[in-house]
Amino acid sequence: MRKLREGSPLFEKEFLVQKRADEILRQGWKKETFLTWEWWLLVALTIFPWLIWWKLVDRRRIFEILTYGIMIMIISEFFDGIGVEFDLWEYHQRLIPLFDILIVYDFSVIPVIYMLVYQFFNTWKSFAVASIIVAGIFAFISEPALMAMGFYEVFNWRHVYSFPIYFSMAMSMRWIMGYLKKVAFT
Repeated sequence: MRKLREGSPLFEKEFLVQKRADEILRQGWKKETFLTWEWWLLVALTIFPWLIWWKLVDRRRIFEILTYGIMIMIISEFFDGIGVEFDLWEYHQRLIPLFDILIVYDFSVIPVIYMLVYQFFNTWKSFAVASIIVAGIFAFISEPALMAMGFYEVFNWRHVYSFPIYFSMAMSMRWIMGYLKKVAFT
């Protein structure tokens, strides 16, 4: 066995436990998830939002809108990773067995919907109202639906906690985009 860090048996033990957990995850994914209806739904939720976005995106603003979406992806994945790491929630269905997060939502559903909100709601007021509605849909409809279908399980979390995160994510990224546009054009 290779030495991971000189003089750190705890780190080596942690590595072995994580390695075994990853092996179990991959085996379980192959047997219980891959090619099931849940897996196909994840495939569809990965592809179709981007196809819709491509049809609707304002090509003149594509760089700006995509930059906003990438920032949403990063922050969404960050918060999702924190939630999984601190055992606030867990995902039972994965598109690929590499990540503990629901990459379909973090890299497709959430950013695409927020990019469309960003594109179509230009004033702060209309953007805030649309973001409240989307945050409500994600927190109080989408999350419970994912739980009902067996994709998602919460432990020390309530959907009401997700609402301000979804809302503040959209608002703060819009503020950052405004700042970046201002700095870039001065």
